[in-house]
Order: sequence, then C-alpha cells, then structure tokens
Amino acid sequence: MTEVMEPQIWENFPEDLFEHVLARLPIATIIRFRAVCQQWNNLITSQSFSQHCVQVSQANPWFYTASQDYYRAMYDPFVERWYYPKKFGIPVFPICSAGGLVCFFDYVDRDLYVCNPLTQCFKKLPAGSIKILGRLGMTVNGIGGYKVLCLGLPNSKYEIYDSVTNNWGHLGKLPEYIVEPVAISFNPVSIADTLYFMHFGPGGIVSCNTSTGVWTQHFIQAPLYSSDLELAESGGQIMLVGLVTENDVTWVCIWEVQKVTFLLKEVDRRQFSEFQGRPVSLTCLGNK
Repeated sequence: MTEVMEPQIWENFPEDLFEHVLARLPIATIIRFRAVCQQWNNLITSQSFSQHCVQVSQANPWFYTASQDYYRAMYDPFVERWYYPKKFGIPVFPICSAGGLVCFFDYVDRDLYVCNPLTQCFKKLPAGSIKILGRLGMTVNGIGGYKVLCLGLPNSKYEIYDSVTNNWGHLGKLPEYIVEPVAISFNPVSIADTLYFMHFGPGGIVSCNTSTGVWTQHFIQAPLYSSDLELAESGGQIMLVGLVTENDVTWVCIWEVQKVTFLLKEVDRRQFSEFQGRPVSLTCLGNK
C-alpha cells in the first residue's frame, strides 16, 4: 500500500473502534500486534476484546495438535503455516476444547486448566467435588464465558464449572439409561450450551445442557455394516463419522444428524483402496 495515512485524521480515530477492527484481522496478525506497545497488548488480552472475537466468525479455523510427550503444534490454514507454542511449565495434556479454548489436565497434581493456545494465557480451575475423572466436555457461549462438564468414576456423578461464577455446580448423578461414564465417548461436540456424546448403549447419542444440567437421550439407527462411529460438528450441525465395510471394501462415511428427528442423512463417503482386505479403525476429532 502506498497511500499515506493522514495524521490529522487517524490520530483522532475513536479508541472504542479499535477492538471492532482488530477482531476482524487474521489471528496471526492480532498476535503480532501484541508486540506494538503495552497499551495494545492490554487491549488484545482484555475480556472485552475476547468477546468481540467470539462474535466475529473466523473463515479459516486453526488446528491444534498435541502428543503424549507434550509436543504441541498449531496450523494456520490462512497462511498455510505451522506454529510451535512454548511448553507449559507443568506437565499438562489437552482433554477437551470449544470455541478456541482448550481444557488441560495436570496428571501429577490432578488440576484442570483452561487455556487460549494462541495467546498462551491460562487459568487454573478451582478444585471440584469429583476426584477421579471419567469424561470431560466444554462449551463456550456468545458472551465470552465457558463451562466445563466433568464426569466422575466410578460413582457416575457429574458437575459443571461456570467461568462466570468461577464455581462448580449442578452436582448430580447420571441418568439410569447411562450405565456409567465408560459407556459414553471421550470426544463430545458442543453446540451453544449443549454437549453431545456418542453413547455405546441404548439410544446412540446423549446430550447435556451445561446451563441447566439436564441430560437427554436421543435415539438413532446405526447404519448397516458401520463401525467406529464418532460425532463431529460443522456450522452448528451434528455430524456422524464412521466406517462402512461391505464385501471387503471400506468407506469413510459422513452422515448429517437431523436436528429434530435425529435421523441420519448420508452426505459423503470415500473409499480407500489401500485398505481393501485389511482391518481398519478410525478416530475422528472435530469441534468447530
């Protein structure tokens, strides 16, 4: 750009519009702007700026990966580049995520942390009533708050952390149709305040509203010859991903789960010839 920005115009740019403009820039650019000055760093790490970012949809979501040896990497599809964040000073590992936030578990002290991997800001959650974790899930609402659902072993109790109140609540026991936490999947997806889990028992899908603590059972008919079924989320829509094997041919299939009826509609499938005649397994992780 060769256009000169006139100082007499831009020096009077209203400060309350900075957040609106910055929130619409690529994420990597926003992070670089933190190094401009202390004032911009304070603005970009503020709660009000986080709320602006939540309201602006990112066309190219980032991908966050981690391994058992605490190696971490983030991929920005916008510029097709990998980033390698610094390791935490404590041995933590990601266990659930939503809305760009990641919940980590400290296997030594058994503490939970919520972190924004891009800014490296993290918060230690207060201790809850459940000591032995079974399954965890996370939701993020439109005003910047988040909730963490924790299921316990072996007593099948659950409780929900609310970042607004900084407290755990809704302590209760799982419904009778969920025999125990091991009957539901590790990888829930979140839509608004609701978490959806695959249920390896009657029904097929169970959900929990993290605002009310109410559980609901949803019946689905598993597709014929399917296996390794997992839930994913796309544009506020629940998707089912799994394998279908017929006559020694395996496809990866994707079904759309209808919002009201929970009927399945196949929307895509792909055959992998290199898998023909060999045992195959699938793990799918996807949330926003």
